[in-house]
Amino acid sequence: MVAQIVLANCKLRIKTKAGALENGADKVKSISLTGIREGAEGQPLLDVADAIGTVISNPVLEVLRVDENVVSAE
Repeated sequence: MVAQIVLANCKLRIKTKAGALENGADKVKSISLTGIREGAEGQPLLDVADAIGTVISNPVLEVLRVDENVVSAE
């Protein structure tokens, strides 16, 4: 058997600062957008996250592209 990895889903995850915890660490919330095109480049994804950041109340901390892969035996 040979393992095969196939992209199943691509998401854009935007982490925002939603306050602070008692120990002073950032309280983080995430916004996830599904259905991101497989070949989406970094700059358009960052542009989308920046645009969303202008209409939400929490500041954007981090932008991630999350690729979910299926691993199967061929």
